[in-house]
Amino acid sequence: MRIMGLIIAFAFFQASFTFAASVEEQINLYINKVEIPRLEKLYPDANINITLNNQAALSYLPKCQDNTLQIKNQRPEATKRTNYVIACNTPSWKSFAPVTQSIMIQAIKTTTQISRGQVINKNNTNIGEVDLTSLRGQVFTLKEPPYGLIASRNLRINTFITDALTNQPTLIKKGNQVLITARSGNIIVKMNGIALENGTKDQQIRVQNTSSQRIIYAKVVTDSEVLVNY
Repeated sequence: MRIMGLIIAFAFFQASFTFAASVEEQINLYINKVEIPRLEKLYPDANINITLNNQAALSYLPKCQDNTLQIKNQRPEATKRTNYVIACNTPSWKSFAPVTQSIMIQAIKTTTQISRGQVINKNNTNIGEVDLTSLRGQVFTLKEPPYGLIASRNLRINTFITDALTNQPTLIKKGNQVLITARSGNIIVKMNGIALENGTKDQQIRVQNTSSQRIIYAKVVTDSEVLVNY
């Protein structure tokens, strides 16, 4: 599963708790009842963990006399670090509690060194657990593997593969004979052509109709066919 985007527009959660327990206990309750369930919905196959930082500073906060404590995530779109806003009405005060999140999922990683331009497949990869917050880009999983893609750079052993480390393979090379499929509504016409440049899947490339010598732009469909829509 690419997760890679996965950042979703999200309204801040806000919760009120009685102050019978300590501030730290109330924050941990908020983490377990609100934040972890929210992240589990965004990352259903992940193991979520949230750590409350700088806990000693919480003991200096004034007692909330109206027995309610409001807590909300300041940056719910964050994956690794965020702050919880903690507020009390009586007396009126506001503070911030920094937290660190980990989002562990099963993803595809290399089992051998893979050279730039080499095809990624089942023989040079395996599955492993990784923290999404430590990576850039979207990872590949068994549901959406990177098989058939090529490495965009040299990859070391045990590198988790992301979309930033892969490219689409070249399906058509310059000079290849191709079948040009021209489509206009329900009318389909096929003709022979020559690729004038390399192309990956869904890329627009220049091809030449071998009969009319006309040069057109067409989308790469397979390693031998391009498509033109009129």
